Amino acid sequence: MESGTDKKEENWATEKELDRKIEELKEDREREKEEKLEKLIIQIIVSSTLKEYYEKSDKIPKI
Repeated sequence: MESGTDKKEENWATEKELDRKIEELKEDREREKEEKLEKLIIQIIVSSTLKEYYEKSDKIPKI
């Protein structure tokens, strides 16, 4: 039969595991957000660069 102390220790271990898992999930979520932001910034830069290129290329006289 388990004593009250054993239950508290078990709960403590479970709480530590839950806290650790929550931290891991937070870190994963933050990493995903950073990756999405990075991709978005790259997409914006490429898009604006291509737009600028096409606008300038329209002004070049054709031979």
